[in-house]
Amino acid sequence: MMRRSHYAILASLAVLLIFAGLNLASWRWLPGARADFTANGLYTLSTSAKRVVQRLIEPVELEFVYSGELGAGFPAIRAHADRVRQLMAEIAAQSDGKVTLRETEPEPFSDEEDRVVAAGLSPTPTPGGEPLYFGVIGHNTSADHIAIPFLAPERDALLEYELVRLISQLDDPSPPKVAVLSSLLPFQLHPSEEGSAFILREGARAYEIEMVAEDFRALPAGTDVLLMVHPPELDDWQSYVIDQFLVHEGAALIAIDPVSRAALVQQDGTSPSSSLGRLNAMLGLTDDTEAVADISLALPVTVDLGAGRTTQVGQPLFPAPPPALTSRDDVITADLSRPINFGAPGRLVLNPPAGVTVEPLVSTTADAALIPAQLAMTDPAPRVVMEQYQPSGVQQVLAARLSGKLRSTFAAPLIPQDVDPVLAELRRQEMARMPPYLSESEGEAQIILVADSDVFDDSYYVHPQSRTPLADNAAFILNALDNLGGDPALTELRSRAPAARPMAKVDGLREAARTRLFAEQKRLEDLLKEAEGRIELLEAQRAGGSASTEEELEEMGRYRVEAADIRSQLRGVEREFRSDIDALEGQLVFLNVWLPPMIVGLIGVLVFVWRGRRRGGAA
Repeated sequence: MMRRSHYAILASLAVLLIFAGLNLASWRWLPGARADFTANGLYTLSTSAKRVVQRLIEPVELEFVYSGELGAGFPAIRAHADRVRQLMAEIAAQSDGKVTLRETEPEPFSDEEDRVVAAGLSPTPTPGGEPLYFGVIGHNTSADHIAIPFLAPERDALLEYELVRLISQLDDPSPPKVAVLSSLLPFQLHPSEEGSAFILREGARAYEIEMVAEDFRALPAGTDVLLMVHPPELDDWQSYVIDQFLVHEGAALIAIDPVSRAALVQQDGTSPSSSLGRLNAMLGLTDDTEAVADISLALPVTVDLGAGRTTQVGQPLFPAPPPALTSRDDVITADLSRPINFGAPGRLVLNPPAGVTVEPLVSTTADAALIPAQLAMTDPAPRVVMEQYQPSGVQQVLAARLSGKLRSTFAAPLIPQDVDPVLAELRRQEMARMPPYLSESEGEAQIILVADSDVFDDSYYVHPQSRTPLADNAAFILNALDNLGGDPALTELRSRAPAARPMAKVDGLREAARTRLFAEQKRLEDLLKEAEGRIELLEAQRAGGSASTEEELEEMGRYRVEAADIRSQLRGVEREFRSDIDALEGQLVFLNVWLPPMIVGLIGVLVFVWRGRRRGGAA
């Protein structure tokens, strides 16, 4: 008969063998199985990302170039590198073997370093002067390569998008061509030029951007998407060129504005209001001369109170609709997570022609009011706006999608009528370069309309120092371009939550404590400054040779005691400031460190007692 001790040993060995066998089997048969317990599914690919990587025809290699030894000295870089590795591993696991991974750590002054630099990687200097490489190079079987020059940790929210976009570009290396027509200076500069708009620099990562002069006679050949931001006044020929592009290609993002604050700032004679002229009839758009204000969505602005005092007041002319006021059904806005900042926008008054549908993308609240454009052009103070404020009772549409078959506003091809034979010949040559006239689009057009040009302006959503977006303006615009000319599967990846998430509870406690204790802390600091100033004055008099009277010595001693007492009170304020946070930290330590082993120990005791009772009952 087998002894109990021998049985326990054999059972333990069997458990170990089963455990090892299950691990080997899962490694063999379940290589792609994963469990992601992060709050925002940071390591789980979106459905669209999976669709992109799973439809690859040719294999793709992702080469992670990282100066690991150097990067280990920077906690943010090191943590982001781990995130990059894990996300790349998830991409490879979901690709059915079509995406392979490689990691490279280039040595300084080596051939490897020369290769990665030639591929497009941009090192960042470190305090020691050594270059830190932290990017990705994608390779396909056609010897093409595309690089993400530097994986900045602050761009974590775009990490999945950038990796999947790189894979998509390697699968189809030719980027969509976006033609940009605008009367605003930042949108007349090529993305590589100083002063160009943030959105153009971001767009140049994925698209071929080509600028269109205000006096254009034709759009760039091969244009996939037309981007019009506060366009200049169009003559008949220019209207005809755009009309036929919309009928043939049917892909445009158009921003018009009754009050373009960016145009007012230029001070070069650019009209602050814009219109599409006769093209309005094609889209069923009516020109409007009123700006939209919404006190419920007002962005804060600094107001001068006089005597060197300022305060923050909401400016109703600068509405910032949150995600709740954007379409949750359209891929362009469905995954936005932050507000979109507008500046004195207009409203879209649409009566679409037959066969064209309108879907609002961004709206105001029903508390919105209509303010005369002439008043909005004077940069009125919030108080002045509120004097004119009359809620409309309806939500105003700030951005919308038009879908369907468009009809040309021209009944026949436009024939040049120039009297000058030379100009007439130039016009005939322009006609020859145009596609054949169409009276109606053959496929379904997709037009995104925005009733504001300032939503594109850097000053409304880009941090002036860090140059990072503070709102989802760029995400909204780039989503629209992706949807119109790029891969629609990429749109939902632009607003993924960043891995470094703020501790909302701690931040809330800190802000509440700061509000509660700020006044007392300021009073004590002022008293301490006064006391220390008096002490310094008395000591300066003594250092200058003047004899101190007994009263002055007593006063100096009294101020020293008072200063010490104030410092003690300030330390008490600082301790109180941290008390709630320390209490929360203690709760987190208890929940994460002590509670789990206590629960396991309690379960063990209960199991021991239960088994003891069973043995006693059996006996």
